[in-house]
Amino acid sequence: MKIMLKNYFNTNQGRIFTALILTGILSVTSGLTLVKGATGASTNLSLETSNEVLKENIKPNRLPRPVANAVLRDLARRQGIFTRQLQIIDYNQQTWRNGCLELPQADEFCTQALVPGWRIVVSNGKQNWVYHTNNNGRSLRLASANTPSENLPNKLPTSVKNAVLQAASRRLQQPISPLTIIEAQQQTWRDSCLELANPDELCTQALVSGWRVVVGGVGQTLVYHTNQTGSALRLNQKANETTLGPVQIPASELPPPLDRDIVFRQISSGGFAGRTYETVLLKDGRLIRVRIGDANDSERSVRRVSVQQVQQFVRSLERSQFSKFRNLSYPAPSGAADYITYTLTSQEGTVQYNDISQNNLPKNLQTAVKAWNQIVASAQS
Repeated sequence: MKIMLKNYFNTNQGRIFTALILTGILSVTSGLTLVKGATGASTNLSLETSNEVLKENIKPNRLPRPVANAVLRDLARRQGIFTRQLQIIDYNQQTWRNGCLELPQADEFCTQALVPGWRIVVSNGKQNWVYHTNNNGRSLRLASANTPSENLPNKLPTSVKNAVLQAASRRLQQPISPLTIIEAQQQTWRDSCLELANPDELCTQALVSGWRVVVGGVGQTLVYHTNQTGSALRLNQKANETTLGPVQIPASELPPPLDRDIVFRQISSGGFAGRTYETVLLKDGRLIRVRIGDANDSERSVRRVSVQQVQQFVRSLERSQFSKFRNLSYPAPSGAADYITYTLTSQEGTVQYNDISQNNLPKNLQTAVKAWNQIVASAQS
């Protein structure tokens, strides 16, 4: 992306921006294709739910079709059955701690790099299987040949469910109603601290039956360890790291500042297609999108929002303190691939993030990203 952007801005900036600002010669092409945020890459690859994913388990971050197909084909081959006899009944995004997806074989050497991917539960109605995959399904491993149904959320004891939801509600300062148990696994903890001892805490070395429960909130997930009844529970702080460490964007890699008539700009690059798009919002409400490197401007489109919406968006940037993130980049995990990088620029500066880690951005920055996505979604041709 760095080379492409540099070449684009050095050689084509005058031509593109002259064309964009002259409204009289802009032709309105087909409707603006939205480049989403956290789910941009996967939404277009979302599954048909008829025989792949139960409708009640559809989540905001959709499982990409190539990942689902790879898992279903692998299990069908192992079991000697047709893929239509299988259903994906649960899935969650995961970041595995090594190249073996945390499922090493005997004497296998695993690269120590974070691998973003998925934990997927497949069922034939009688048995359940758990898979670990990378982000695109090209690497997958069978974690369990027959996961008991009691490992699924609907078998979680009511006392544990209530205890965890109440704890999550207090932690997130949200009512219980929007919170959801998205994963629950039976565990046997190795000590009385549920394997989450505090510094200098003495834990009894005794096996404790319990649960590992994942709660989904608004833009965040929490992981809890509990005992069998929920009377003892602890928050897994390490699993709940929700803020990425930013790095400074080198001056040589910053895009040019905005023209005075432009309010905001998004540049998206990468993903499976590897294309780069630029979307700009002008003060008069025009929202213009072009594909960088498209010599014929065949993918250029123009849509509009009201001037009032533009003003509201500017105020939302101020309220979220977007300028506080000036020239910061929130990089993808080491070893990640096929992700989309977004470069956002206001009159106050530039910030960069990626679709893999969007939900882990600081809350104020997530608010600014959400405001931008809303204004793009509301634009009319």
